[in-house]
Amino acid sequence: MRNVMIEGTGAYIPENKVYNEQLDEHFEKRGLNAHNLMEHLGRRKRYFISEDETAITMCIEAVKDCAAKHELVLEEYEMLVVCTDTPEYLFPSNAMRVAGLYGEKLKNIKVAFDLNSNCTGMVQGLDVVYKYMQTSDIKKALVVGCFCITPIALWSDTVVYATFADAAACVALKAEESEVKRGFLETFVSVNSAYHDYIKYPKCGMSKVPLQAVMPNQKRLEWNPFPMDFIPQQWHDAITHILDNNSLKAQDIDYYIFSQLSDAYNLETLKLLGISEEDNKYYFVGKEYGYTGNTCPILCLNRLWDIYSKEGTKIIICTVGAGYSIIAQLYKF
Repeated sequence: MRNVMIEGTGAYIPENKVYNEQLDEHFEKRGLNAHNLMEHLGRRKRYFISEDETAITMCIEAVKDCAAKHELVLEEYEMLVVCTDTPEYLFPSNAMRVAGLYGEKLKNIKVAFDLNSNCTGMVQGLDVVYKYMQTSDIKKALVVGCFCITPIALWSDTVVYATFADAAACVALKAEESEVKRGFLETFVSVNSAYHDYIKYPKCGMSKVPLQAVMPNQKRLEWNPFPMDFIPQQWHDAITHILDNNSLKAQDIDYYIFSQLSDAYNLETLKLLGISEEDNKYYFVGKEYGYTGNTCPILCLNRLWDIYSKEGTKIIICTVGAGYSIIAQLYKF
């Protein structure tokens, strides 16, 4: 059988480190307060891009990091997919730009495109690419994710500007023939569009962005607060579906990787699954990185790679995207 395996991961985190205290001061000057929310979501610090950085530069650095750490020969890679909802360009695709700017080392890329499913982006991208590789002659692929949120967030937004952050991540995949099933085992996706109208970027819509009459803030991200307490139950249901399909129990999974939006929601999901903190099956890196959209599960995988990547380890990655969509993925090293 043809398995698709993760060869390695990489990440790029901007140098500009921002602590809660700095944002407390930022919002106090505007008569606003985000302190309690930052505490509730488990924030301590996060990273913002500098003026000379873009989604493209961050993607390139994430690829470089992945290649360096795992001694990858980039000339062997034939597919490049960039997952982002904050693209630097629409024409050409960001994947095309990354391949072109990277130069000779990615000269053998023959499939390059972008994918946007918001905060489920990288996990959805892995699902799309591994299934593509299972039914094609592509043997090696790069899935790159980027979340470049601070340039488009309103400075007065006490949710996004206070708790979100910028980052890029890279996952290197390879196809191999084996008599034993390993790698990506199953992905479950569900969609409920009930919240489609709460988050919009650009707020005015792309057709209005060129118009001078449209005020600059209308061209930024609009985030209207909405109840998110449905997340733990939805994650529980998605994970349980995968467990049942693979004749597994919650305790059979070695590690759970969740969105880094809310430590509380993650712990509540584990509780619903019958997993306790003492089981040591879960880590939260959102205190350090902030919430980095589609990249955050991969940042967790990358940070704890030596723990997760031991042969035989089973992990489940689970996250949520705007609108909303739920995705859960079972992987065996």
